[in-house]
Amino acid sequence: MLFSTFTLEKTLLYYKGGEFVAQGPWRHRRMYHKGDYEIILCIKGPIYLQINDQRYTLKPHEVLIVPPFTTFYGYQDSQDAVDFYWLHFFSQHKEDAFNSDEDEMTAEVKAKQNKKRKIFLPMYFKLHDYEEATILIHQILSIHNELSFIEERDYLVSALLIQLYKSYFNRPDSSEDSTRISYMKEWIRANMSSTLTVAEIADRVHLNPDYLTRLFKRCTGMTTLQYLNHVKIEVATLLLVRTEMPIKQVADNSYFNDPKVFMRRFKSSMGLSPSEYRKSYNLIHLNNPHVDPQIPIPKRIADSIDYIPENGDIPE
Repeated sequence: MLFSTFTLEKTLLYYKGGEFVAQGPWRHRRMYHKGDYEIILCIKGPIYLQINDQRYTLKPHEVLIVPPFTTFYGYQDSQDAVDFYWLHFFSQHKEDAFNSDEDEMTAEVKAKQNKKRKIFLPMYFKLHDYEEATILIHQILSIHNELSFIEERDYLVSALLIQLYKSYFNRPDSSEDSTRISYMKEWIRANMSSTLTVAEIADRVHLNPDYLTRLFKRCTGMTTLQYLNHVKIEVATLLLVRTEMPIKQVADNSYFNDPKVFMRRFKSSMGLSPSEYRKSYNLIHLNNPHVDPQIPIPKRIADSIDYIPENGDIPE
């Protein structure tokens, strides 16, 4: 499996991004990355992409990281609708790409053998905790006002890579407890309701509720009740940024019986009211086959790194 390093001694540098939506048939045009990485998070697919001579079929909740100095394009049409986030960034270090066994990399990371401010990510992988990454990408793409001395999006892109790193390497392993917790998390998401209780979950998996909570805390860092609330707020956040639902309807669809309780818990968790959150994070660049942004490399990026080639077309 092909991995890339990402060095976080300095922030990654945000370049450009947006959400792309198209009705089929559609095929990605030919592009060349001049020093920048691109993260593609598929919402609707499949999307057929080729990087140099390697082909990928990107399905919902899968991530593709396109490395710099590579040609990439669609190798066949997507017949159905496609929807994906795209985000370009630069590293302030020259990163390494290398092949490694997935299990060996996971064991190394979990053994904490990496002492440097460097993370590793595969170039193509399934994102299990896609909700958190989706929300974070949406936040990055919603920021338009820049302060003179700081670029908030650089720090959020670095946080996004850390989130992807944690999600990938914290995927369930084969231990009995992890397998059981993974099953319970999937069952909770599939059976979530406003009346779902810890006792009901414990009964489902034939465990004592107190033992279940201790197990959940050990494996996830959250109690069972905290995880239930976390899932509800996650659903609410996605509905706020990806739909125009009224707040009361968002509360109902996030499994809250009382809109006032929903608004109180949401603000406690996110630091903003649902309306404030929606207003802050719902203005992102949307593009389609007829609108394709061409954004020059900003001076703040060009001044920070020294390996961007001269502006020009795809190399011959």
